Amino acid sequence: MADKKKNPSLNSPRGPLKFPKIDKVDYGTKEYPKPNGEYSTKLVLEADAPATKAFIAALMPHYQAAMEEAAAKFKELKVETRKKLGKVTENDLFTTLYDQETEQPTGYIEFKFAMAASGERKDKTKWAAKPAIFDAKGKPMVKVPEIWSGTEAKVSFECQPYFIPGTGAAGLKLKLKAVQIIDLVSGGQRSASSYGFGAEDGYEYEEPATEENESGFGDESGEDTSSKTIDDDIPF
Repeated sequence: MADKKKNPSLNSPRGPLKFPKIDKVDYGTKEYPKPNGEYSTKLVLEADAPATKAFIAALMPHYQAAMEEAAAKFKELKVETRKKLGKVTENDLFTTLYDQETEQPTGYIEFKFAMAASGERKDKTKWAAKPAIFDAKGKPMVKVPEIWSGTEAKVSFECQPYFIPGTGAAGLKLKLKAVQIIDLVSGGQRSASSYGFGAEDGYEYEEPATEENESGFGDESGEDTSSKTIDDDIPF
């Protein structure tokens, strides 16, 4: 039997997080429960930024492969099901953001990343998982603070194709693996850069020693970016 093909992993460009739920498990609501728990976040990027265009270009081959796989699985469905569904419904890779008043594109798009917090294997054993969180220098964070919308970050994820036989929906899930926090917004507080502070020689916050960084993230503490950081122009 051939080995199952491993899903590729990629890193996103730097951008502001939107509704991040990565520092603690999200169990959903009473109306929409998530019994196994979930970690998730959205990442907002400037649509026309070179880094965004390069990111989409890197994703497209995997998205197209997912659509081809879905088309093959659709053909295997019973004829009655195929007639009822009509065709594969291709879910978009990202969401275009619109101004709620003018209904015009804002110039920003968002990607969603998510992972299950727990589950059960075929042998009935339980498993649990959480995303790895790193600071701007690529150092693992032992005690993860609250991470709020507007936090500048990069996301490491796995490209996971999916096809739902009952609805015919297909797409490419961006399975969350790790997050690198570059500019933290936490507890309702603004980041240092939003006050006009830059890097200075002097005291540097240190956390307890941890294992080596295996995420693929590098030192981003001095990185500049051509895309806009979080401000009033971004539709949160």
